Amino acid sequence: MFQSPATSSATSLSSGATVSDRTAPGLAMATMRFHSQTLLRSTVQAIPICPLVASPPVSFNSLGSLNKCKSLSLKSSSRREVAAMAVYKVKLITPSGEEHEFDAPDDAYILDSAENAGVGELPYSCRAGACSTCLGKLSTGSVDQSDGSFLDENQMEEGYVLTCVAYPTADCVIHTHKEGDLY
Repeated sequence: MFQSPATSSATSLSSGATVSDRTAPGLAMATMRFHSQTLLRSTVQAIPICPLVASPPVSFNSLGSLNKCKSLSLKSSSRREVAAMAVYKVKLITPSGEEHEFDAPDDAYILDSAENAGVGELPYSCRAGACSTCLGKLSTGSVDQSDGSFLDENQMEEGYVLTCVAYPTADCVIHTHKEGDLY
């Protein structure tokens, strides 16, 4: 497998933010991580280490969901696009009591984030929200599972979650392997 040479660096800023910069031939991307409270009190300015972030400055004062999130990332690409992404703590608890806690961005499904974090042996089948194999039950927090079609409103109100199509919208705790509870 060919891997092109790449460079990377990380810098901590006085505001508590961390800026990571990774470049490779034909690719340039920078990721900035902030504590959400820092962002709620200030306006993010273009930072010299990340020349791809375009002006004008981005203000996050109007993003109410950031109050629930512990950190936020800004990603920029060579196309001069900047995206803000909330990152939440998700804890999965298996039937045996084993706990797996990981960071999950608000633009990735919980099942995908768990797999990326190295959490093994989680049940799934369709990965489309059309079955109940990946079913979990939310004990704290909230998710957006509007991409799913299997659960009805009552089941979602009871806290059932299809991890294959659920985006975190707050820090959350989910008990896994709950498919048997529906039947």
